[in-house]
Amino acid sequence: MKHKLLMLLLCLLLSLCLLAACAQTQEPAVDEQEQEQPEATTRELVDMAGRTITLPSEVATGLGTGAIGSYMLYTLDPDTMVGVNYEFNDQEKAYILEAYHDLPSFGQGDGFNLEAVVAAAPDVLINYGSVNDATISSADDIQAQTGIPCVVLNSDMEETAAAYRMLGEIFGMPERAEELAVYAEEALAFAESIDIPEEERVSVYFGNGLENLETAPVGSWHASLLELVDAINVAVVEGEVTNRIDVSAEQVIGWNPEVVLLNGEPTEDLSPVQAVEAFLADARYQNVQAVVNDQVYAIPKYPYSWFDRPPGPNRLIGIYWLAELLYPENFDLDIKAEAREFYALYYHMELSDEQLVDLLGY
Repeated sequence: MKHKLLMLLLCLLLSLCLLAACAQTQEPAVDEQEQEQPEATTRELVDMAGRTITLPSEVATGLGTGAIGSYMLYTLDPDTMVGVNYEFNDQEKAYILEAYHDLPSFGQGDGFNLEAVVAAAPDVLINYGSVNDATISSADDIQAQTGIPCVVLNSDMEETAAAYRMLGEIFGMPERAEELAVYAEEALAFAESIDIPEEERVSVYFGNGLENLETAPVGSWHASLLELVDAINVAVVEGEVTNRIDVSAEQVIGWNPEVVLLNGEPTEDLSPVQAVEAFLADARYQNVQAVVNDQVYAIPKYPYSWFDRPPGPNRLIGIYWLAELLYPENFDLDIKAEAREFYALYYHMELSDEQLVDLLGY
């Protein structure tokens, strides 16, 4: 009897030992299941053209396929840029942080150096433009040829805030992008609030080029700021025009604008101030209203134009400038203070008094 009891106790003890051993051998399997899965190395983004793009999980560097794409990167954070699309001239360099003056240039358009881009290996390419078949095809082609994800951002002015928010998502900088987006929304809301009676609207001629005889007619995005601030664009031509056109001095005289805005010619190193001097000295224009009333102005343009080129957020400050210039009695604006805020936020620099005079002419 005692022997049987002893055997039962031994069996029970052996069973407990086996159970304990099984539990111990199973614990590592539980631990393995509870271990964190490795982080994904890629993520997907639907860009502003509706294209699904595979991005690295972390994006640190980028390059614009054109100057305006690189402009977006510079305004977000210049340290994201692996290069630019053209070499800055001396006037532009005065408004660009010195550390970025000599970044390599990769060209743009037909001159976009794909081999050099591949060698530079940015994490992402930014194609900032109108969302249309041509833009989408270009982005697809560049992505296929380089193997680098190419994101399309919509350059329409009303989409500026959304473009910045997507850029912030791409680079993991949502707070910085939000600052830029909010400014854009406020500037466009201000433009939307402008309501000048038709009989009080000012007529304007926008001149560009060596002879000031290249203009942007009604319908061209180059003159979109005139429409935003309820100005009258005197350049009305037949047919649909989306770019700039050449006109004659006789047409300008016939239009007889109340205000003339001049951009100069950046490719020929003709500054807006020099363009104004040439226009005022031209005997043909002496009876034009704008000349008679001393209403011929240089367009602020450094590092980028406040009025048209390129078609990006650089034009936001132009909304305030043009509203104050054309309708000073309608708006309580301090354009110098506004310019200081814009340049600090978008260009990472504090404007000096001398730079303000250089930009505004006063």
